[in-house]
Amino acid sequence: MGSLLGFTEIPNLTPLERIGPKGYLRYVFPFQLPEDYDLDQAASVLRAGYEAAQQRIAVLGCEAVPNPDAKQAGVLKLQRLRHGDIEGITVKDLRDPRAFPMTYSELKSKNFPVASFDANTICRRSVWATPDERLPVSLPQANFIQGGLILSWCIFHMFGDGKTFLIWTKIWAEECRRAQGLEITDPFKLDEAFLRDRQRIMSPTGKNPGRAEDHPEYTIIPFTPEGMPPKILSEDHRGQIFYFSPEALARLKAEASPENATEPTKQRWVSTNDALSALLWRTVMAVQSPLETLEGDPVSVFNIAVDARLRTDPPVHPETMGCFLGYVAASAPIRKMLGSASLADLAILVRQALIRADNQFVDDVATLIDTVEDVNRIIPTALLDVPGNNCIQTSWVNFSLYDVQWGPVLGDTIQAVRAPHVGVINGLQVVMPILPDGGMEILVGVEKNCLDRLLHEPLWMKYAETR
Repeated sequence: MGSLLGFTEIPNLTPLERIGPKGYLRYVFPFQLPEDYDLDQAASVLRAGYEAAQQRIAVLGCEAVPNPDAKQAGVLKLQRLRHGDIEGITVKDLRDPRAFPMTYSELKSKNFPVASFDANTICRRSVWATPDERLPVSLPQANFIQGGLILSWCIFHMFGDGKTFLIWTKIWAEECRRAQGLEITDPFKLDEAFLRDRQRIMSPTGKNPGRAEDHPEYTIIPFTPEGMPPKILSEDHRGQIFYFSPEALARLKAEASPENATEPTKQRWVSTNDALSALLWRTVMAVQSPLETLEGDPVSVFNIAVDARLRTDPPVHPETMGCFLGYVAASAPIRKMLGSASLADLAILVRQALIRADNQFVDDVATLIDTVEDVNRIIPTALLDVPGNNCIQTSWVNFSLYDVQWGPVLGDTIQAVRAPHVGVINGLQVVMPILPDGGMEILVGVEKNCLDRLLHEPLWMKYAETR
């Protein structure tokens, strides 16, 4: 298995992590419990499991603080929290109907609507930090309702991505099983290979030029922003879950086939994810920036989050820990997107953007990052206007959260992957993990006043079912 010392030490940041999101991802995991469950027992198991997980993974017991020794301004680093500084898990008893209006069985019968998960009730904090606010890496909250548990988990995104968070989740769940006295027949091994390759990407190699014009997915702004744009911070954003059956996904992929392109193309193939991304991008523009509201001929930038582990040379271990959040960008005039362009045309743009992010991508971006005096000046381009004319998408599709075993006291497994009522971040669309039936769920995020348009968007609803 190798040494575990690396996991109990605090890592230095890679270039991608230095420019990573200084905000929180807020997972929401529903667990079904017996009607007469013992709240204290369930809370005790969660707490014991979490404390044991913190012992195995040091990052879980850290906070983000400014790094005064960094060569660039705006860089953060990890610092251990002192024992008792920040409560590990907070527990809320929401079993009174006045505290939480729905029972677990009611939530389940409605497919766990995001609108039911009020962020201010079930989460410990907001997505974005205010100045001088402390930034613990991990802030879980156990919300006990009638018949179940709603576990929210706020995780500071700069130090991990979905793949890393899945490993943390597996460790926490395993320790919860151990706290229940269950035999751990197949313990999760924190292999030293998960950390070893980080050293290779700490600095650019010097082989790539790192030109800003080669990376439309990022924008370098000429000043240091004081914070996030007002539209990103707005509380008037809403998330809505939609379901795509395997049959609907097959129909969608067929419609987005390059055979249906309206312009000449050398592209002969697009993936199901490309097709889904194209439909998402077009849909968000149709409801967020409809033709009748457009002034001039605005261009939409579509940032798609990618796993940068797959874009290194030589390849890093596929389970390497940390935040390997990279982006690609496709762009198109909105009038064309909603007019003459077919889904196939948009899917081809998505596929071409992904192809451009080859095995030199991480090194080239690292070279670019080193050129800025303040890491806060390099941002994903789409953030300049979301929610608005731009769009951002991330995918959790390959994260097997439904398979993680938590033990019988916690209902064994989660029954959904959700976000609070406001979505994940404003303007972000999320492809959720594949469901046990092979279908997929999509979390669409739009401004509140666009929600009705979304629910009646013809092309979207040709494939999607509202949840």
